[in-house]
Amino acid sequence: MEANKELDDILRLLDSRRLSEAMELLGTFGCKYPELNLTGPLDDIRSDYERMSGYWSMGYRDPQLDSIYDELLRRVYRLTADVYLRYAIAHSSYMSGICRRIDVAGRDWSEGVLRGMLETFVTDVAMLGLEPEHVRAARKTGLYSDHQQMMNDLFDYIWTSPQWSDGMADAFQQILLSPTVDANDQSLIVSALMLGTMNMFDINKFRILVNVYRRSGDENVRQRALVGWTMSIGQGRDVLFAEQIQLVDGLLADAQVCAELTELQIQLMYCIMAESDNSRIQKEIMPELLKHNNLNITPGGIEEKADDPMQDILDPEASERNMENMEESFRKMMDMQKAGSDIYFGGFSQMKRFPFFDSISNWFVPFYFDHPAISSMYNDKGTGQFLQNIIKGGLFCDSDKYSFAIAFRQVVDRIPQNIREMIANGSGMMVMNEISAEAQQTPAYIRRIYLQNLYRFFRLFPMRDRFCNPFDRNGGGDRPAGYVFFANPMFRGTRLESRFGEIGSFMVKRKMYAEAAGLLDNYSEEAHDYQYYMLAGAVLSSRDRAVVRSRMSGLTAEECFRHAVELHPDEPRAILGHARSLFSEGRYSEACDEYAALLRIQPDNMSFMLNYSVCLTNMERYDEALKMLYRLSYEYPDNSNVNRVKARALTGSGKYGQARKIYERIYESGNVENEDIINNGYCEWFAGNNQAAAELFVRYLKKCYPQSGLGSYREYAEKDIIVPEQEFLKGHGVTQTDIQLMVDLICATILR
Repeated sequence: MEANKELDDILRLLDSRRLSEAMELLGTFGCKYPELNLTGPLDDIRSDYERMSGYWSMGYRDPQLDSIYDELLRRVYRLTADVYLRYAIAHSSYMSGICRRIDVAGRDWSEGVLRGMLETFVTDVAMLGLEPEHVRAARKTGLYSDHQQMMNDLFDYIWTSPQWSDGMADAFQQILLSPTVDANDQSLIVSALMLGTMNMFDINKFRILVNVYRRSGDENVRQRALVGWTMSIGQGRDVLFAEQIQLVDGLLADAQVCAELTELQIQLMYCIMAESDNSRIQKEIMPELLKHNNLNITPGGIEEKADDPMQDILDPEASERNMENMEESFRKMMDMQKAGSDIYFGGFSQMKRFPFFDSISNWFVPFYFDHPAISSMYNDKGTGQFLQNIIKGGLFCDSDKYSFAIAFRQVVDRIPQNIREMIANGSGMMVMNEISAEAQQTPAYIRRIYLQNLYRFFRLFPMRDRFCNPFDRNGGGDRPAGYVFFANPMFRGTRLESRFGEIGSFMVKRKMYAEAAGLLDNYSEEAHDYQYYMLAGAVLSSRDRAVVRSRMSGLTAEECFRHAVELHPDEPRAILGHARSLFSEGRYSEACDEYAALLRIQPDNMSFMLNYSVCLTNMERYDEALKMLYRLSYEYPDNSNVNRVKARALTGSGKYGQARKIYERIYESGNVENEDIINNGYCEWFAGNNQAAAELFVRYLKKCYPQSGLGSYREYAEKDIIVPEQEFLKGHGVTQTDIQLMVDLICATILR
């Protein structure tokens, strides 16, 4: 909604239970915007407050004092929430336009009338079967068209509605749990409740979502309600409404609920990765598919490429190899989908500009063939069967199904007649990675499809900034991002906390360090176990900027891994994490001891041996390091890491000729890293080949800083080449005079 700092400040005061200050600011706001008509209701609340305060000031101790104060807080919150909504409508042409349209429609939204309309629709649809066939089609079209318009109006009425009374909430809850109301209508109402509650928390709407999740007999409705209440808790109104905590605690007593919440959290993570997954498909998979296809796209249509007669002679296995490569690329994409990736977001994101998506409700309406926007296609004998075959495969979310059907309708007349006939009878259909009908009825699949609808709305709807976006990666101030609902303080210390480790591991594995930091912040002190310290160590080792802003900033990776080792002294992963963290802090002697401990557990582990050698090299224990490095270079002669560590150790021990030969082999291999160039420069410098060293340092600088000026090169030379290795240089007889002369020589070489 349209944000207002004054109203946000009032809400923060209410969250802090500072009732008097909140009423004072609200009164000032009312004077500033008299058209919002809040003076009368606020005066009633203030009068009750003064009466309570007056009795208290005279020494009377009312046993109900706390509950009265809490109720006054809630009354001020409801008033502020309604005022916020009126303010947003008045200052948003988009929202005011929606409200004017609803008013012009003049519908009666009273509970009894609404329920009657919804139930009458179900009855009328059932009675269509009794109509003569020539009457049925026209009546059916009109019936669904009128009903869809009514549902569009109802959707907008709900998400723009003020705080609900208990009676209104009870009536809507009965509608959502009634077997005589169409499940598609119930699903759409649940989505509208979610949008409204996310924008401005309403305990009664929240209670409906929780109760519908617990009691609905329709899995589609139930899963939408689950997503709805989890996305709504980000508003953080549990201080004002203890009922919210009670409702959630009641749900968490069920182990199945905790399992579904865990699945939902992982699915939300996959939603966030949709664009990076699309980038991977575009850069890695699609080029391979296009490279090996046997078709040409021409102005006249799609044509098959002519076979190259020489191909079978020059490379007889090329055709089979190309087919295998194409199948492998396709398999990668399908594996991404099976794992949970939203592989169709990129393609269908370009198909959300149809007028169909101007209506908010159409982003959330379950797919059904009788929707007025596509019903004519479904009833067309030439295309109806084709659409059914595509849709029943379960590949797309509801929003994408509508996009596909509308786009197909626009191009179907331009498809050649023979292809249209194939489409009509279903022959020639490409075999796709269809999802079985049984799998499409599982809670996880239903939830996944709905989340994809949500993600498209919050990423692509032109007026999405009018809504609280749960997929905003910046979060909401001090609160975590809405999609990381596991990080909500409401879940700290609850039964769900036992699932935090699973979610944290998922995040760390995918380098979602900011999200993981928010989750780890939400651990209770008692839950700081081995897994917590391992995850915290990994997150802190990431050096992610967002981690610094978390409560974890008081810890270090070394401390976390040390605690993990104390809890599991013989666990290699914990020891390895501790060793790496010590190494990153430059504590090579301690890191060396940890790698020695790892080698006692796994004496032939190549990685442990190499890192142990690096520690010894950095401690200038070159002879010990070389003993292990000679063995490693014998066993892994082509390993670049072994060779570059060995070259550094040889340089340190004064064996410059041997080190030079290794650097030559590294250059020949083409696997050259920046550190190789610098270390080769040190080798030549220590050997007295100062000009050769300067040329290597210049090569490094030009590679890393290609656009820099001479003054900058001098600065970078000192920063990258001299400062980090001052002890190393000093240990090999390099004086300050040598350093200044080398920097001058580097600059002179650059000027040539």
